[in-house]
Amino acid sequence: MGHRRSLFVSAMASALLVAGRAAAQEGEQTDLPNAVRAHQYDRDRGTNPFRGSVAFLEQSVTTQTASVGLTPLSYVPLYEVWLSLRPRYWFDEHWSVRARFDYTKELTNNQPTTFRDEDVFGDLWTELVYATKLDALWKRTKGDLGVRALWPLSKVSQAQGTYVTLGVRGGIAHEFPIRGDDAPSFESAHVGLRFVYQHAFANATTPNDYGNFAYLRENTDAQLFVSDQIQGQTLVEHDLWGMIEGGMQLTPRFAFNAFLVLMNQWHYQPTAATVQTQMGQVSVARPNDEQFTQNLWFVASLDYQLFNELEIGVGYYNLANAIDPDGQRRSILGYDNVWWSPDARIFVSLTANLDTIYDDALGHRFSSQAKQTAQSPRSTTR
Repeated sequence: MGHRRSLFVSAMASALLVAGRAAAQEGEQTDLPNAVRAHQYDRDRGTNPFRGSVAFLEQSVTTQTASVGLTPLSYVPLYEVWLSLRPRYWFDEHWSVRARFDYTKELTNNQPTTFRDEDVFGDLWTELVYATKLDALWKRTKGDLGVRALWPLSKVSQAQGTYVTLGVRGGIAHEFPIRGDDAPSFESAHVGLRFVYQHAFANATTPNDYGNFAYLRENTDAQLFVSDQIQGQTLVEHDLWGMIEGGMQLTPRFAFNAFLVLMNQWHYQPTAATVQTQMGQVSVARPNDEQFTQNLWFVASLDYQLFNELEIGVGYYNLANAIDPDGQRRSILGYDNVWWSPDARIFVSLTANLDTIYDDALGHRFSSQAKQTAQSPRSTTR
């Protein structure tokens, strides 16, 4: 019963964070490499079979923890550590398989977790991706298409009764030369556009922990009945994300990156409801029963390459519902805007380039682009 209660409390506390924390914890369910790494233009080239593989460690606090902006009614600080492993294996120039494993530990007693200092595991990602250069269309352009499967290792996915989440992804990126690859500053800039669609397969249209959770509820006739429904909001049926990202190589080792994500989610329609009256069963009307939700995620970071194997980044991100608390759509300017919320994060991250470490271990055996990558700090930016 303790396990079921833990699932229930966690799911209720995470109801408004499923789309958002999922983005940070699972990625979650996006194609974002992590909170600070969006640019992979050069690291997908070469002969190293593990090119583009990274592992990163991130520490973050919310803006209210750092006393930035107005504090909400209750001061609830958050300090969190996030570890993510992102291996890739390339079969040839175009085809690769990719995986992702996430682990977070909250070192405060904030809302996303049931217990203080709880160990939180994200869903396991697996992908098959085809990538290619599109120089015939526009020089220094590349595109990719892929299929994805997310396996429910996280407590949130298990509480929702998810068996697997399947999806497709596609994107295009272009690099603009500014002063050239050998310039001491402002070498190049990049911009990219990506779309991701996902659909979760679960045993119900509402969260229920695979039917292993049950409690007594009261219906409209004031009669008790057993229910396995953890929360009232139905699950997401269709999940479509659009992402635009860009950045600039400020110096050979110093880069700026930013991206904006629009998260569109269509939830399952609730089943028809009826109530018993003296005239018989009457259907309950559902006026303005909106099942569409939308979130915005903005990220900006400054990244510096300490050496070929390790990078450090500092940055900021905000994830918030497109509708602000007063029911109005968030604006570019004003108090309730898309750039800030009390749960916005300030972060510091360390990223280990596993492909370069592997190359070092073999004595730089990969002599083509992979060796050039190890010699060129610019090509290791994300």
